[in-house]
Amino acid sequence: MKSLIAIMLCVFYVSGCSTTYTAETDLNENYDFHAVKSYSIVGDEHLKNPMISDIDRNRFNREIENKFSLHGLVTTKQDTADVLISYFVVTKDKIQITSAGHSTYYGHSSRYGNAYGYGYGTPNLNTRNYNEGTFVIDIIDNKTKKTVWRSTLVKPIKSYGSAEKRELAISDLMDTMFADFQSSS
Repeated sequence: MKSLIAIMLCVFYVSGCSTTYTAETDLNENYDFHAVKSYSIVGDEHLKNPMISDIDRNRFNREIENKFSLHGLVTTKQDTADVLISYFVVTKDKIQITSAGHSTYYGHSSRYGNAYGYGYGTPNLNTRNYNEGTFVIDIIDNKTKKTVWRSTLVKPIKSYGSAEKRELAISDLMDTMFADFQSSS
């Protein structure tokens, strides 16, 4: 019985530490995704966001190519592609404020004379500064130049200790963002 409780506590603890992010996806339901056979990745050419390095652009592009090849789509030149794949990142500086509630105390008050009693203390506030990133992927019909599918994911930006960890994080990001695309194609 004790081992069962210990295992359950470990599972609860580990699941509490993991953070799962869900992408918000929108699509044009009238668009015929089955007619799409080719694509071209334009990335963030129109913005050239300095938050995305050329190394990460290559990682994003490789992951997008992997996802689309699973659907039998082929990459081609921008002017002949059925759809264009665009992406961009927006960052915000954020502050997280948490309160641990108010503390009570027992002490002496001399505001209105000498008195002893319980009091209501000040709240315990903690703040944490962090950067939040919003990553957006658009699939754009090449003929109409209109977005037919969009996936948006908002999450805190983390530092990664190695190129392998960064590769894995980008792969996980793309898995999350393209999860709904599989059901729409």
